[in-house]
Amino acid sequence: MAEQLDLRDPRVALANERTLLSWIRLALALVGAGTTIGTVADIQPVWLHVVVAVVPVVLGLVAALLGYARWQRVDDAVRSGVTLPPDRELRLVAVAVAVIAVIAGVAAVVGIFSR
Repeated sequence: MAEQLDLRDPRVALANERTLLSWIRLALALVGAGTTIGTVADIQPVWLHVVVAVVPVVLGLVAALLGYARWQRVDDAVRSGVTLPPDRELRLVAVAVAVIAVIAGVAAVVGIFSR
């Protein structure tokens, strides 16, 4: 039989904090990637350069906000002793990473064929 999770256990709160820190690391990585692309890369046309640079920065902001919102919901649930809320944010992050991959792929193809 599986061990019952005691929500009053400090390890639950610490795990929630570690999850928030993972969201913050993701946000910082996205902001760093967008900033680096914006300052180092030479992507033509200019509008594509802007998109490739700005999208990760905006997604970094969204990741930080989603991570905090998730942390707050889980913390409230732990403190009140109710069932933990579902993790809807992971689907959004997966879609965002897919969007970044598509945009980066388009930028690479445009860059290759514009030489």
